[in-house]
Amino acid sequence: MAGVGLLSGLMLIGACGEEIAQEQVSVDKPPERPACELVRQIALQQIFVNPLTAQGSNSSNRQCTWNDASTSAPFVQYELHPYVEDLQTRVDAMEKDRGGSVNPRFVEGIGDAAVWTDAGLFVNRNGRTLQVTPLQEDEQHAPYQELARLLLTRLEGR
Repeated sequence: MAGVGLLSGLMLIGACGEEIAQEQVSVDKPPERPACELVRQIALQQIFVNPLTAQGSNSSNRQCTWNDASTSAPFVQYELHPYVEDLQTRVDAMEKDRGGSVNPRFVEGIGDAAVWTDAGLFVNRNGRTLQVTPLQEDEQHAPYQELARLLLTRLEGR
């Protein structure tokens, strides 16, 4: 009789484990609302100083591009990618696709893992992979890292 109880307990634990695994996979779903609605224009102006406007119809739930309001030139883009736990693997694949180094620079203090590359900043946190890409030459990384932190916080609030 004790063996049946133990077996039932193990089956219950296994079923709960499957449920948890399914929940972790579902975290990677795009937000229900358009990605451009994750942050407000005023928040971006506080981070970047430049007034920015969302480009286009804002219909994508995974990607958003913001333009410089004074020049209409694309300024910054962010995108939710399918989750990849190991960012080093993603960087290695990008380098292989491009036929050379993408100049990875791993940084701390943003999410679970973060790396700057020639293609932008990639950040992992809580089952999400986010890319923030400066679209104009800018040596300052701090504002883009601040945007990544804000986006991750907003995504977790959904």
